[in-house]
Amino acid sequence: MAKTAKKPQKRPGRIARRAELLTTVYKVVSEFGIDAASMRQIATRAKVSTGTINYHFKNKEKLVMQALEAAYQMVLPEADSTHTPLDRLKGFAFGYILHEPNDRFWRFWMNYTVYGSRNEELRNHQVHWFKKQQSFWTKLVREAVKEGELPSALDPADTAEQLLIFTHGLMVRQILQPDKKSQAHCRRFLERYFARLEAGSDAGKPKNGAEQIAMLPRRGKAAA
Repeated sequence: MAKTAKKPQKRPGRIARRAELLTTVYKVVSEFGIDAASMRQIATRAKVSTGTINYHFKNKEKLVMQALEAAYQMVLPEADSTHTPLDRLKGFAFGYILHEPNDRFWRFWMNYTVYGSRNEELRNHQVHWFKKQQSFWTKLVREAVKEGELPSALDPADTAEQLLIFTHGLMVRQILQPDKKSQAHCRRFLERYFARLEAGSDAGKPKNGAEQIAMLPRRGKAAA
């Protein structure tokens, strides 16, 4: 009986070099933007030849697309039995709270978004991965409802979409105002959002994203 050929696996050294290269892409693009960033700059920072990058990624657009894809893959993991669905959802949502004023990936993401407004290929690529993330968050909300962690009246798809929009807004706020005070402020907003979301019940409580946001405390009003 013939043996089934095994798929060639990436060597650890190659994986590490690829990760270093993509990290360099985040750094260079966050500093110069996609327009001004060059393959030579990225190659010099990553300590590889320009020819090597061109061989693997063809051009700058393909390289930044791969960098974005790699980042999204990190936030779309397989099921994790050690944490509840709601814990995992919170973990991903709070990932939008910056750990440092100049978070390179989010600045890269912002540059990618702006560049995508002038490049259809990049825009479609970003939309594709955003939809995958939205689908994954919807799955987590659905599982959290099933486990009794969230009210059964919630619509999973609507809740996931609204939460993604909310967290992206918080991220933009932090980039525009990159300081610890802004980060703490956004964290409090997200904590209150989840507190309100969990406190809902089947009777007389908001069922959709717009109503959920309406429940967030306003200035001069104490949280219920």
